[in-house]
Amino acid sequence: MFKQFDDLMKEKKSLSALPFLDSIESILVKVPGYKESYELGIVHNNRGSAYLSMALYGNIDSTEKVRMLETAKENIDSGIAIYNTWLDQNRGLSEEELSQVVKPFFTENNVAFKGKNYSKIFHKRVKDLVLAQKETPRRLSVSFTNLGIVQRHQYKQNEAVESYVNAIKLWKDNYTARNNFNVLMGKPAKDRSIIDQLFPPDKNKFN
Repeated sequence: MFKQFDDLMKEKKSLSALPFLDSIESILVKVPGYKESYELGIVHNNRGSAYLSMALYGNIDSTEKVRMLETAKENIDSGIAIYNTWLDQNRGLSEEELSQVVKPFFTENNVAFKGKNYSKIFHKRVKDLVLAQKETPRRLSVSFTNLGIVQRHQYKQNEAVESYVNAIKLWKDNYTARNNFNVLMGKPAKDRSIIDQLFPPDKNKFN
């Protein structure tokens, strides 16, 4: 479903992409161990990105644009909060410690694992969390970049500058944030597509 969302966003079909995020979220909140995980941050930031794309490029009036920008901001803000909470709880944990975090939710006698390779599934989840420790700061950087874009279009320039600075601190190679910061500072920036701005290459992946 994440891939279907990404494909539709690349085709600039934001409205069609949104239901996939709703489905993903409805699954994650019901699965033990995922309710407060970084994956929900991805859902919220992506939803915010979809609304931002519609606000900037949709055939809508000014009132609808204001509403969509605010909806985008609400989702991006919640995504940032989820990422920060997850990092506070999991940053710096060893692989063994992450295994202990996963274990209560991935018990071998769970009917969901019947007939499946439990060990492989368990260790895959642990590896996902190890990778998330490295990737979530970059995901958070992308969220702050998107927040800055929203704020810029809401004419909140000072807040946008702060968001871009936060994005760059988290990921110094976030050139989308750098370019947007340069625009606010009156400096030239390379022209990039809206999808590149909202989803920097290889940084919007699920894992």
